[in-house]
Amino acid sequence: MLLATVCFSQEEVISFTGYNGAGSTQTAMTATVNDVITIRFEDTDIINNFYTENQNSIYMYLGLTTANGSFQAVPGDFNDLNWQPVLNLTDGNAVTPSNTYEITFIPALLFPSLVSQDVYGINLLFQNQFGGGGNNQTVDLYIDLVDAPLTQTLSITDSNQNKVQTRYNGGKLEISGIYTTSNVTIYNLLGKKVVDLRNVAINGTFSKYLDLPKNNIYIVKISSPAFSKTFKIVAK
Repeated sequence: MLLATVCFSQEEVISFTGYNGAGSTQTAMTATVNDVITIRFEDTDIINNFYTENQNSIYMYLGLTTANGSFQAVPGDFNDLNWQPVLNLTDGNAVTPSNTYEITFIPALLFPSLVSQDVYGINLLFQNQFGGGGNNQTVDLYIDLVDAPLTQTLSITDSNQNKVQTRYNGGKLEISGIYTTSNVTIYNLLGKKVVDLRNVAINGTFSKYLDLPKNNIYIVKISSPAFSKTFKIVAK
């Protein structure tokens, strides 16, 4: 029923901007495979190089780079979209260029077979709902992470360094330490947005009952113009 307050020490945004059919490598400044990261992808043309016209979400096929090579421990088949993390459209208009998509997730939690192995980066490509091939997918892309062993024991900060706290208890999400209007977004581990609360007026504390499927881990992102923090909750 309860998870103690957990705040991830890292949250970094990795951006692939202006995609035009060419490969790209982006370098993380602080994030390891064990940290919360946000991947942002901008498709410039939306038809010729990667077809995203009218697509409100795209899928991410990914594996990890270790000493054994690239695309290690891929969680599932390329043609099976059910396991693939989902990036959601963020610019509100999938009809005209460009289209930008985003996901917030923890890479380590998708790769339990690589626990204790050093991870150097994430190999990935994006595809649309039509299952890849031709302009239904991008070329391979790469995120060069800060090298670290995959632990699944995610690093946390001392909660005293920041008074913002959250927990999920008995089906109720509780937030404290915020005194401003904020957005509260909850994602599952595939990056699917399951709760999206906009412009929530919080005066110290906030609580809301949520119908989250049990036995799952979720990422809670709380943001306002002044700050952005990410937490983990477990629904039991």
